[in-house]
Amino acid sequence: MMLELGLAELAVLGLASYQDIKTREIDAWVVALLFLPALAAAYLSWDTPLYLMSPILGLILALAMRLTGSGYADSLTIIALSLFPPFSPVLPTPAVVVLGAGLSVLGTSIWLFLANRGRPCKMTLAQRLTHICVPREEALRRSHRYIIGEVKDLEKYKPPERIEGDYVLAKYGVPYVAHMALGFALYLALYWILTAPRPL
Repeated sequence: MMLELGLAELAVLGLASYQDIKTREIDAWVVALLFLPALAAAYLSWDTPLYLMSPILGLILALAMRLTGSGYADSLTIIALSLFPPFSPVLPTPAVVVLGAGLSVLGTSIWLFLANRGRPCKMTLAQRLTHICVPREEALRRSHRYIIGEVKDLEKYKPPERIEGDYVLAKYGVPYVAHMALGFALYLALYWILTAPRPL
């Protein structure tokens, strides 16, 4: 039953990721849908040893993410995922999700580093891993894909209407909900491997 709930959650995460990649926004009803399988999983798991470690860590991570400028959908998503039971009493679910998301972020950083080779923007090494140098027309045409300038709270970001110069340095990356979807896929794979009944 837990794997079926997890797969339902992964399907909703896929929809949320698609919306986030396309528009940098996720509909409130999609975020609400994330909590349906998650609450069912919590109901079935509340008496699992050390279960509460996962939701408590999820709440702490959600608060930290919001305080550092992540969107509300990102914070609510980590809370929903943390309601799924840990496959090990000492490894809370959100820790596995964050680990998987981290691997996805690392892959994106490597791609950005390679994509920035030969582009005319002046960048530090850190910027080569987190930003991309794009033509002005691309940045204006797909403004939902790029974040220009220093932004402390993504919920308040407004894309510029004009950009000086032929190229602009913009923060870029797959929205974090998509990274969390890959992290949750890792959690489901490990859950299945470690808890599936074995033939005698």
